[in-house]
Amino acid sequence: MQHSEKKLGKVISDLERDQIASIQKTLTSLNPSEIARLLESLTLGKRKIIWQLVDQDDEGDVLKELVEDVRQNLIEEMDTTELIAVTQDMELDDLADLLVDLPEAVTEQVITALDQQDQIRLESVMSYEEDTAGGLTNPNIISVRRGITLEVLIRYLKRLNKLPEHTHYIYIVNKYNTYLGAVKLVDLFLEDKDKPIEAIMDESFKAIPASEDAKQVALDFQDLDLISTPVIDQNNKLLGQITVDDVVDVIQDQANSEIFNMAGLDDEDDIFAPVILSTKRRAVWLGVNLITAFVVAGAIGLFQEILQQIVILAVLMPIVASMGGVAGNQTLILVIRGIAMGKIQRSNARKLLIKESSVALLNGFTWSIVVSVLSVALFQTSWHIGLIVGAAMLLNIFASAIAGVSIPFLLRKMGIDPALAGGVLMITLTDVLGFITFLGLATFFLLGQT
Repeated sequence: MQHSEKKLGKVISDLERDQIASIQKTLTSLNPSEIARLLESLTLGKRKIIWQLVDQDDEGDVLKELVEDVRQNLIEEMDTTELIAVTQDMELDDLADLLVDLPEAVTEQVITALDQQDQIRLESVMSYEEDTAGGLTNPNIISVRRGITLEVLIRYLKRLNKLPEHTHYIYIVNKYNTYLGAVKLVDLFLEDKDKPIEAIMDESFKAIPASEDAKQVALDFQDLDLISTPVIDQNNKLLGQITVDDVVDVIQDQANSEIFNMAGLDDEDDIFAPVILSTKRRAVWLGVNLITAFVVAGAIGLFQEILQQIVILAVLMPIVASMGGVAGNQTLILVIRGIAMGKIQRSNARKLLIKESSVALLNGFTWSIVVSVLSVALFQTSWHIGLIVGAAMLLNIFASAIAGVSIPFLLRKMGIDPALAGGVLMITLTDVLGFITFLGLATFFLLGQT
């Protein structure tokens, strides 16, 4: 990794000094993903210079590794001839991902240039959403009908110019292309060549439905230690396979999405996008936060009278909200990640709620005592206010834990990504609850004494 970063740094340094020959030499030693990361780290003008220096044979592989914004920007700078050349010899699953960003005229020419079988396979892959098993499927596989001998199959494989990438299994089908089982490639050379293929076929090697969510596919690979697996449609017809490299991309994309979503950003955005475009994208989320801020301000405004009379309350107020926010976010992140990993479902949500509520009560009771004592000792306030601060904190931490478990399920039911909106809701809720609880208790117990 460090070696790769040094190379990328060298390219940027050479670019500043117009050392084009040195840049070209370095680019030849970089793989497509490294070149993609380099392009994403450059401003628009410098990015165009580097793109012109990328070997044409590598352009397709580089494009598929780029985030959507950067990929579209580069495609807009390329003419039809270049774009068609880029798609040559691409794997069908990669081609399916790239075609959605190409101009319609180019897409038609690319599809027309494919043979009939590849057109059918490409159409099959593109009929599924990107975040499903079908969308991840590579239709370029080797499948054979049952009944042939191992000797016949081996002769067939030898006549091929090359095997499809990541060929670990030969898939067995009937004449209707119904999936029956799989045979490890290595087993072909370890068994008696006169045996029929079904004699060594593993019927227990289950296929993944094309409709399965990409997150679940990643879990399947993790749980079953898979390196590849077949994919079938609703009629049990073999569509292709998913390999572990595709799953690694899914896991990486999920991690990136969760991080960016919590800030209201899209992981497919160009970090060096034009200022106006970036401003527009972020303005929406800032507007949402402004609304929530006014909600919190409105809650505080309900207690202006007591704040004017007992000023120390304004000093202590953020402590209550902050502790509730931290506790709530701990639970929220735990639940969101648990749901994403399939560890938390409605069936065990009640037990988790009880557990998190218990943790919140214990933590809330402990820290409420600490805060009560410190409030009296540090700010020389009355023990009444100290007790109110502690009680409000206990209630807020407890309520935040309940909210941390409930919010993700509520958002999912509404069709909203919990990672995108959960954080904002949690902050708003803990602030409002914290202020109302603290100031409400203070009003009830203290206002009459002042």
